[in-house]
Formats: sequence, C-alpha cells, structure tokens
Amino acid sequence: MMPNIIDTRVDVVLAENGDPVAFIWDRFEHTVLGQPQAIFQRHSWWETASIPKYVDIELWRLDASRGGDEQRRYDLRRDFDGNWVLALDWG
Repeated sequence: MMPNIIDTRVDVVLAENGDPVAFIWDRFEHTVLGQPQAIFQRHSWWETASIPKYVDIELWRLDASRGGDEQRRYDLRRDFDGNWVLALDWG
C-alpha cells in the first residue's frame, strides 16, 4: 500500500501525556483510535550548509476516524517550530 502525501498543517489535540488524541483536517475532527506510535526519523542535516537546529523528526503513526467513517492510518509530524503537519494518509 502506497501512502498519499498530504503535507498539510493541522491542529492537534493532545492528551495529558502528550500523545495525540484528535486532529482537525479540512474542518473535520479525526479521533485517534487505539494507541498512537511515536517514530523518530533522522533529519538529513548533513545535506544543508548550516548547523542543524534539530537532528530527529518527530512522527506519530496512528489510526483515526472522522465521525462514524471507516478507520484510516495517518502519519502526523511535529515540526521544530511546534506546528503539526498531516504528512501521510495510508488509506
């Protein structure tokens, strides 16, 4: 299965422990189902001429549903500036 690249900024609701519990995409709330999985990827800092501000990229792989719609898998990314991005829709 190939994911669809979304790469759109979203608002994320966090639990007290910092895990995402919902996100707003295209005006609709998507509720996280089950336990989201934190994934850290290495930022390719060596490909830039500047000193890196960060080394790892924070990703969250999760299953979510919009209302009563079918459950889908998504990847959320928290950027260095604290903004959240819906990176991938796994379908």
